[in-house]
Amino acid sequence: MINKKSKKLIFSAIFIIMILTISSIIFSHYENVSWLSLFKFNSYKIRLGNETIRLKKKDNTIALSENDLKAMLQHQYNTTEVYIQFNDTDYKPDEEGTIFLPIDKDNENVIYNLGQLFAFDDKGWITNYIDLSIDDNKFLYVVEDKSYSNVLEDITADIHARLINKDNTIPDDFNMENIVPIKGIKAIISSRDMKLDKETLDNINLLLSKAEDDGVTGFVINSTYRSYQEQKNLFEYRLNEKKNSGVENAFEETAKFVAYPGTSEHQTGMALDILSLKYPKGSEFPNSEEYAWLMENCWDFGFIPRYPEEKVEITKISFEPWHFRYIGKPLSLYAKETGYCLEEVVESLRNNKFTYFETSNNEEYIFLLIKKRQDFIAENRLNMDCSLLELTENEDLVILKLSF
Repeated sequence: MINKKSKKLIFSAIFIIMILTISSIIFSHYENVSWLSLFKFNSYKIRLGNETIRLKKKDNTIALSENDLKAMLQHQYNTTEVYIQFNDTDYKPDEEGTIFLPIDKDNENVIYNLGQLFAFDDKGWITNYIDLSIDDNKFLYVVEDKSYSNVLEDITADIHARLINKDNTIPDDFNMENIVPIKGIKAIISSRDMKLDKETLDNINLLLSKAEDDGVTGFVINSTYRSYQEQKNLFEYRLNEKKNSGVENAFEETAKFVAYPGTSEHQTGMALDILSLKYPKGSEFPNSEEYAWLMENCWDFGFIPRYPEEKVEITKISFEPWHFRYIGKPLSLYAKETGYCLEEVVESLRNNKFTYFETSNNEEYIFLLIKKRQDFIAENRLNMDCSLLELTENEDLVILKLSF
């Protein structure tokens, strides 16, 4: 005869066997379900590899941390370099980094569009909308039923932002096909046979027209495009001057003031030396109203002061207040905002790879550093304003103008 204690043991054993049987059935269908999750089967959760993370609920919403979202995307795209540009919607993280997703029990196929993903690996960049949904087992997952294309396939890199110095040289025929004579410019020119890069000329004309509207008209254009041979002749002339004067380290001293051929921005046609009628000497140019106007406004037309006094240690070129370089917008605006010279601009973009930038008039951009022969793969649904700049011989910059 079975006593009460034995009955309890039998019932307990039967119960355990039932639990184990049910568990084995569940595990056979859902290999990543943990023992703990059996008792929390109705909770919302995410799966990170073999780990299941339970999400909190608050006021009929799912609370997803920004870190957990990033981890989901890192697992999805098999890279640690994941960047998120959130939409300006209710799904934007709060101050504590929590995203609240409303629970819609009447819509089992709800999709949450959180913004745009940028993921980087050895092949380059991929970007798409961040779409999340919930499966039948209440797992939040990344929707990946999308079509893609390589955005850079039909884009030629713009060369106007190319870094040129002793470490980043250019060939003797660089940009020659775009060099044109200067005509109709609203400034005094020191020589009738001056030339510039066509886009640079168009923008210096716009700049000078705005200066004229502002009552500043005493500009003198002193030097523009020089061919490789002209730059070589100039360098050798200055070098011989130094040698004949008995200057030690004549080559190094010459290079502080005159760029060696192949390292001169004048060879691109994108640089020009600007002076003032009232202050015709280069050393006096900072005293002029023309210089003050340029330092305030040149950035808006794509120009930068190339060799600032406080950046001599970086540029390795002596202070040249007259030397302005066209690199185009929005990179010129980024240089103004950060206070960087061109070397620092390139180094900053190189170190960060992904850079968000907002101009003073609230235009938003994303800069993506990319090496030559790498791809930029984008979801076809994205309608992007995309351009490509050549920064160095081996590096380009993808520029996206945002329009959320």
